[in-house]
Amino acid sequence: MKQAYFNSSETKQLLEKNHLAEFEQLWDLKTAWFEEPNYRRNGWSGVIKYPLLDCSGETSWVFIKRQENHNCKTPAHPIEGIPTFQREYQNIRHLNNNNIPTLTTLYYSERRIKGKNQAILVTQSLEGYESFEHFFSGAKNADIPRPTEIMSLPCQIIRNMHDAHFRHNCLYAKHLFVKVDAEGVDVRLIDLEKLKWLPFLRQVRKNDLSRLIRRGEPMTRHDLQNILSSYYQTGHNLQQSALADELNSLLDSQKRYEIK
Repeated sequence: MKQAYFNSSETKQLLEKNHLAEFEQLWDLKTAWFEEPNYRRNGWSGVIKYPLLDCSGETSWVFIKRQENHNCKTPAHPIEGIPTFQREYQNIRHLNNNNIPTLTTLYYSERRIKGKNQAILVTQSLEGYESFEHFFSGAKNADIPRPTEIMSLPCQIIRNMHDAHFRHNCLYAKHLFVKVDAEGVDVRLIDLEKLKWLPFLRQVRKNDLSRLIRRGEPMTRHDLQNILSSYYQTGHNLQQSALADELNSLLDSQKRYEIK
């Protein structure tokens, strides 16, 4: 088995207290699935949500993701590939290293047993957060301002991700998690299995922002203007003409937008 990675000695101690610091203990843990196993790529991948009890008696929730023979091909491993959780773990670390808010990884390890590749990824649960998709559809949030009032922060995060040469490649409202409370607004970017580093910024910017807007709630021209302004005004060295070009392109291609 390859080396197990813990994000800190405190995390290792917490998992040891809950008898989950060894690969076998995590793999053999019996509890209901949070997400039923997904069978594809000649293997499977599933998720459980589990409470950890610390020394003070406080409970924290984690997601334990397990997979077997659920691989993705890479240039370095074009035939057998690597576990998709290995790529997700690496991508989370890339974003963390670039100060882009995402998940907190607690543990990662993998092993090969009886000819099968197995991997486990443990991340901290985003308690108190909900997806943008769910947040804006909830009746309890009816008094929240137009989505663009809160969309400015994720657009800044997306811009920072792009400036670091990373493209999400699967960016929808369900992949942005938000928490709004008395302390303000916090946004986290999730589902990084397809995140990819690209050398040219023009390649990086393509598709991510337009996919998020086109698959989101119908917006007015003013909404789009605010969203794109937040994106283009973050960072430096983007031509302002790009804002108008992107806006017109989105409006022309999506008849469902309300033009005002």
